[in-house]
Amino acid sequence: MTTAPPSTILHHYWGKADPNYVGEPKWHPLAYHSLDVSAVAACWWDENPALRERFRLAFSCVDADLHHLRAWVLFFVALHDLGKFDVRFQLKAPEALNAAWKALDQRRDHEISRDEIRHFDHGRAGMQWAHKEFANDPQILWERWSHWLAAVTGHHGDYCEIGGTRIDTVEANGPIIEHDRQARHDWIFALEALFLAPAGLTLNAPPPASSLPARALLAGFCASSDWLGSNADVFGYQAPSTPLNTYFDERVTQIQCDHLLENFGLIATSRAYPGLQALLSGNESPRGVQTEIDTLSAVPGLTLIEAPTGSGKTEAALAYAWRLLAAGAADSIVFALPTQATANAMLARIERFGALTFAASNVVLAHGKRQFNANFQQLVERGQHLTAQGKEEASVQCAAWLASSRKRVFLGQIGVCTVDQVLLSVLPVRHKFVRGFGLAKSVLIVDEVHAYDAYMHGLLGEVLKAQHACGGSAILLSATLASGQRDKLLAAWDSSSPSTPAPYPALWRATGGEVLPKTVADANRPPHREVGIECLRLANAFPDEALLARIVAAAQNGALVGIVVNLVDDAQRIARALRQCTDLAVDIFHARYRFADRQDKEHTVLAHYGREAPRSQGRILVATQVIEQSLDLDFDWLLSQICPVDLLFQRLGRLHRHAREQRPPGFETPRCTVLTIEGDDYGVFKLIYGNARVLWRTQTLLTQADVKLVFPEAYRDWIEQVYQCDDWDREPENIADDYKAFHYIQLAREKDAQRLTTMTVSSFRDDDDRITGLTRDGEMSLSVLPVTADGALLGGQRIDAIPERELSEAISLNTVPSPASWKNSLRDCPMEIEGALAGAWQLVVVESAVGVWQSKDGKFTYSQDFGLEKRRHEPA
Repeated sequence: MTTAPPSTILHHYWGKADPNYVGEPKWHPLAYHSLDVSAVAACWWDENPALRERFRLAFSCVDADLHHLRAWVLFFVALHDLGKFDVRFQLKAPEALNAAWKALDQRRDHEISRDEIRHFDHGRAGMQWAHKEFANDPQILWERWSHWLAAVTGHHGDYCEIGGTRIDTVEANGPIIEHDRQARHDWIFALEALFLAPAGLTLNAPPPASSLPARALLAGFCASSDWLGSNADVFGYQAPSTPLNTYFDERVTQIQCDHLLENFGLIATSRAYPGLQALLSGNESPRGVQTEIDTLSAVPGLTLIEAPTGSGKTEAALAYAWRLLAAGAADSIVFALPTQATANAMLARIERFGALTFAASNVVLAHGKRQFNANFQQLVERGQHLTAQGKEEASVQCAAWLASSRKRVFLGQIGVCTVDQVLLSVLPVRHKFVRGFGLAKSVLIVDEVHAYDAYMHGLLGEVLKAQHACGGSAILLSATLASGQRDKLLAAWDSSSPSTPAPYPALWRATGGEVLPKTVADANRPPHREVGIECLRLANAFPDEALLARIVAAAQNGALVGIVVNLVDDAQRIARALRQCTDLAVDIFHARYRFADRQDKEHTVLAHYGREAPRSQGRILVATQVIEQSLDLDFDWLLSQICPVDLLFQRLGRLHRHAREQRPPGFETPRCTVLTIEGDDYGVFKLIYGNARVLWRTQTLLTQADVKLVFPEAYRDWIEQVYQCDDWDREPENIADDYKAFHYIQLAREKDAQRLTTMTVSSFRDDDDRITGLTRDGEMSLSVLPVTADGALLGGQRIDAIPERELSEAISLNTVPSPASWKNSLRDCPMEIEGALAGAWQLVVVESAVGVWQSKDGKFTYSQDFGLEKRRHEPA
């Protein structure tokens, strides 16, 4: 390719147009808009060492060539709208086209239909025009170019590919087609002079090779830069009078002088790391694994912390993340938890941490209470203003995506979310690039990694591989991690654990190769703790009258009693039965509430059973698995239905969690009552946990004579026994056969998850409630939206009166997660395929009492107290 000077025809193309723009002109040149985006990218790159390092490692670039990589990144970012140099895009705003170049006569100059104009995809067009015009150029290594162009032209969605409708079948006169072609070539020559030549490069030089993780990083960076670069309040429209190099320099100066990236909360400098002690209260000292955090090297890698429940893993993880921030190894933190309840419970702690870590930061907290940088919030709201591009507008696309708090965690300095939002970064949904970009530059902390099944671990493994490929960092936390799970997590980081067992607790650091555990000195090991076990065999593991009477008597004696069951239906039945037996408070908490009501439930639970709860009288909480992880609850007596041993240990973390001078009589020492089944047919519990063998083995260990759980030794001893692959002596044949079938299913699910990550974006949207079916293997995979007959939410707000920018969040707050087995019972409920209500089954209800609604057919009841219930005799 021979370099040629750019002509003035570049000024004949608009990039942004808005008749309601406050100033003049009403359109912004395409070349200027593209340079706006590149200026954002240039400043982001220059002001963020962690970002540069992510790119360097992702593209396997040595330090000496980093300026070359920067040049190629800015060059291709500026090409992200190459497809707008096409008459079909320009006709989206005829007035702007007329002002920029000329009016086109529909009868003489072209025969392009309005429908073709409306549906013209400039991202895909840019990729196809580049392929047609440059793929056969002998001086261009198209194989490299195609990967870079696919990333930047994807526009928040999928990678653009060659094929489909031919791009050159445009019904326009020859001079117009040639005008567009010349403009595309001139634009590439102009960018060569602007970005490549100063770095000693030409179009003939091949850009660096790009792996899939590198392309994902570039795509997310380009999309995020396009979001800010499309904001007309920041980058005002200008007439095409300034030379391109001068215009670019002026935009860079504007961004730097106005501190735009900092003001919009996209970057912030962390304070110097003062040591872990800064995260503790005045009378506390580092303990357990916390004592080892300040001895770790502050370099990117995978850190896996195994330590008991309540031993300070969260503070250890945050302290090490702060060290990585201060060392420039990352610029933000994403904290992922297994459930909404655990995410909500983390919010106050993260807010305090954010205030310590950053002088000014954009702390983005998903689910309910959240604190946004005010300018960041305005950027989201301003982006929802439609221009001539309509929904193609980058700021509109990003603003719509970011309108939900669940998404904003990826562009702040600190974000809290459920693990589902992290797993979506490797799944075929729109905007996965922005998620991936946010994760790559962050320290990713994932709590309770033992809590996920093989399917979710398959996805988590792909997330870790992507982090590793970009030189990122991840910290994984668990109290009860089986060695097989640990080995798979380390393998995702191209590392392996030693064959000999490691003492518990342990801390693992993986950067490749064999990983040796870092153990805790004897003086800092967790204190010895014994838990007495009572195992009761009951029909369906459901409390009988005698046990209900014991529970009431304990509460009457002042005990805070926690009952953890495996089914929401069981929780609802037990709570009702107990309320008939006592006037004492009986609370119920599970996952089947509207999110708005669930928040109130969480606050109630933490207020009455948390660390600072008043303990002047007894109280009973009936709950499901939502309380077994990360919630700081403290019961005097715990009852639990049979579950896998690692999850039982998590539940025991809520028993005598804090040292207290006094406990109610009879509950001075921790004691847990486990309700198990009669026989070895685990029925619905097997469906919940999948693996009957771990249930049988857990039950077998619990039913030994005078059994006591001794911690911390039990974490390693019991979990390894229950999860070992070899058959136990006297293990029933049906249990062994069941495990073999389960094992093969798990392998298949893990492969399914990995295969799904290689698919392209199709019918799924990232704000589609159906995505829960992608991140969780059938668990609570339906979303039910209770609405009144006149189209109002239960709070009284009519759906059609909710502003568009608030609608997605309002729907999210009012939907109820429900079992997949209810699908048949909900078949008569409307469910829209597109729009804000897509994926939610609209359950029409009428209010039958204060705070209680019933479906018209009587099948379902929703109450703020008990949540969503289905009539028991209704078939699944």
